[in-house]
Amino acid sequence: MSGQPQQPKWRTTWSTIQVGVLSAAVVTCIVLLVVGDRTLARVWAVALVFFGIALLGHIAFLLYTRHTERDRP
Repeated sequence: MSGQPQQPKWRTTWSTIQVGVLSAAVVTCIVLLVVGDRTLARVWAVALVFFGIALLGHIAFLLYTRHTERDRP
């Protein structure tokens, strides 16, 4: 058994909610970047990078949590 404590259920639930919200934000940024006002293209690109990095972090957390909890006896 590893020394890592198990994550509380609320933390994985909250991270799952965040993945949904951040996915919607990323899709919105992509749509607005493609069809939106060209004067705001730089803003949408920066927002896309920011939300994309946050989304990858939450996905990595959920995958890591699922992997470590699956290996527990």
